[in-house]
Amino acid sequence: MTWVGVDVVAANLAARGSAGCAFENVYFEIPAGGLAAVVGSAGSGRTSLLWALAGRLRLVTGRLAVGGHRHEDEAGAIRDLVAVARLEPGCALDPWLRVGEVIEERALIGGPRFSESTLAAAFDALGIAAPAEAVLVGDLAQSEQSLLAVALAAAQRPGAVVVDDIGAGCTDDEARWVWERLRALSEQGCTVIAAASSPPLDDVTVITLAHPRDADAPARDRADLQENV
Repeated sequence: MTWVGVDVVAANLAARGSAGCAFENVYFEIPAGGLAAVVGSAGSGRTSLLWALAGRLRLVTGRLAVGGHRHEDEAGAIRDLVAVARLEPGCALDPWLRVGEVIEERALIGGPRFSESTLAAAFDALGIAAPAEAVLVGDLAQSEQSLLAVALAAAQRPGAVVVDDIGAGCTDDEARWVWERLRALSEQGCTVIAAASSPPLDDVTVITLAHPRDADAPARDRADLQENV
């Protein structure tokens, strides 16, 4: 099975949350079937940006198109195209469930495009074996949990998959292996957008987010200078 990936084009994106600015001044282009990394420190808005790219977070400014669908008036179409593998809060594998149980859960919510055969194809595309269904999710290594979440999302045959916190709880070698598996999926046509604290492989589109406080620093410095003139 191959995937029909979608391109993602963003210009001057900004979003706000309950704590203020989530991210701002974000520009990038991801080709269909591309692999992209959203990188930045904690609090830089990585997770919020992924929610927005999945059509599930409102933007306050900017232009975002996913597979030609504009975020401002076609967010529903974007939600149909982009599958969420893992995004907190609200979308993560329950560590107390067994692998077979999370597969059954995804079958209920994944719609008619999800099936045993598409899940097997997703594992094949990632180049990994499916975990034993009797194993608790929480007993899997962090790298295995990440890839299980991605496989479940990719089995819905989306145009793109988004996943947060790649590399969390992993050694450098484990994190690199996960990114290599994500690249293998993208080579089968699926656009993959993942968030991490630092850039992974060299041959990916890197979207670097500054912490909102850091982004505001030049403006504050200019204001201070004007006040002191």
